[in-house]
Amino acid sequence: MMVYFMHFFKKFSVILIVVSISLLIIDRFSYSEENEILIKDVVINDKENLKYINFNQEISLDHLITKAINKGIPLVFKVTVKIVEIKDIWLTKTVLKKVGYYQIEYKALRKVYKIKDVNGNKYEYRYIDEAIQKISKVEDLEFSFINKNKNKNYELWLNVNLERKKLPKPLQVNYFDRTWNVKSNKSINKL
Repeated sequence: MMVYFMHFFKKFSVILIVVSISLLIIDRFSYSEENEILIKDVVINDKENLKYINFNQEISLDHLITKAINKGIPLVFKVTVKIVEIKDIWLTKTVLKKVGYYQIEYKALRKVYKIKDVNGNKYEYRYIDEAIQKISKVEDLEFSFINKNKNKNYELWLNVNLERKKLPKPLQVNYFDRTWNVKSNKSINKL
């Protein structure tokens, strides 16, 4: 009897592994280009001892996401700025990491879209198109970096993604739903 169960569990574990791998492959290939952020026009300005990043984005949102915004679900986007030292032989070294957030939210009682930018400034718009146009321009994201050694090669890496951890819990639970996986590719800029 024990031999039968051992044989059954061996077959079951192989089937479980095959199903898991196939689900992961299907998950990777089912990614929609519709939920994507394209970073462009990155400008780095120096003012006194600080640096400021300005960039534009093309944000493509699924109709389910815009419907969720209209129902009052706030969307928080995370902007990650990394300054890395590029080395010829060894791996790159992260010198500075800065994270900023901006948010879009619909206020149903007042019928306005409320925007909070990366600096904490708040704006209100009547139409969703105006609100998305506002969040597509990130201005004056501040970071501090002084290049003491001019011989080293530094790059600025920039990523933007929808912060899924700040969504309501029912939307966080469904891991295989790619609707809420809105992110950009890494934008690499020389310093």
